[in-house]
Amino acid sequence: MLQRGDLVPHFTVNALHGEEFSYETIWQRRNLVLITLPPADSESARRYVSELAARGAEFRDGHADWVITQDRVQAIPSPAVLVADRWGEVVYIAATSEVRDLPQVEEVLEWLRYVETRCPECEGESK
Repeated sequence: MLQRGDLVPHFTVNALHGEEFSYETIWQRRNLVLITLPPADSESARRYVSELAARGAEFRDGHADWVITQDRVQAIPSPAVLVADRWGEVVYIAATSEVRDLPQVEEVLEWLRYVETRCPECEGESK
């Protein structure tokens, strides 16, 4: 399983609503929020997706792509929520055994806000 600081492998998945998403198309351009759900449909998965949709405007305004999929992604369990910066570094990952235990949408939004506003120089990454 990926950990904070790891790089997201390039992947292609079918998003929950049918469109194909290739991570390569946003790599080094946009941040990523990836939500992996189990292949079996459940009430808790439908509820979680509905909560995301209800807050849609908040995350569409950012510099990130949100991808919800039931496809398997290498090194990422299901269910899980992953937030990565535009260079593919995992900033946050939460894997659970049940969809109902995934982080609240507000927490995911907070991690995304952090990624969008963090300063690499402030974190000691400058030379």
